[in-house]
Amino acid sequence: MRRKVKDNSGLTLVETLCAVLILVLLSLMLNSGLSMAIKTYQGITAESETQLLLSSLSDALADKLRYCVVYVDDAGDYRSSSIGEVQAAGGKIVVYEPDTGEEKPLLPDGAYGNPDGFYKGNYQVTMGSAAPGGADSATLKETYQKDTNSFAVKLTVKDVHLNITKTRELTVRCLNPPKEAAETPPGGETP
Repeated sequence: MRRKVKDNSGLTLVETLCAVLILVLLSLMLNSGLSMAIKTYQGITAESETQLLLSSLSDALADKLRYCVVYVDDAGDYRSSSIGEVQAAGGKIVVYEPDTGEEKPLLPDGAYGNPDGFYKGNYQVTMGSAAPGGADSATLKETYQKDTNSFAVKLTVKDVHLNITKTRELTVRCLNPPKEAAETPPGGETP
């Protein structure tokens, strides 16, 4: 027992350096594993949020279009008394009121990302015509199909931070039959 108490040799320099080297290697592996896990989490979160925004925009736009009343002239142009023009403006979908021309976003600003949060999501939305030969950047008038009384819309949502793009084409048939442009819309206005 006395030999163990008097033995104060401790660790040699080589043993200490080997222990430090092992700890450095373990911390490097832990660091690379954590950074890979964080990037994977951000990618999965970005893809999920992009898909959620696209789904929310599709549903909100389809609800607006499904119940609108369309007034069509001979050229195929239309006017609606319930919604004005709808277009992509500033990376968001904007609805203009038919009477006042007031601009209202289809979804609140927070739906398009939070550039100040942990995941710096920032989304750009474009709207095009899903009709054959349709424009990539279209207003709602360019997506209206007179023969089927429907709108063929292509929505694209892009996460500008991680470059993830999701696209959905939807065809929304108006439940109200089209009216001739000569008819007076509600409120006594002429189209």
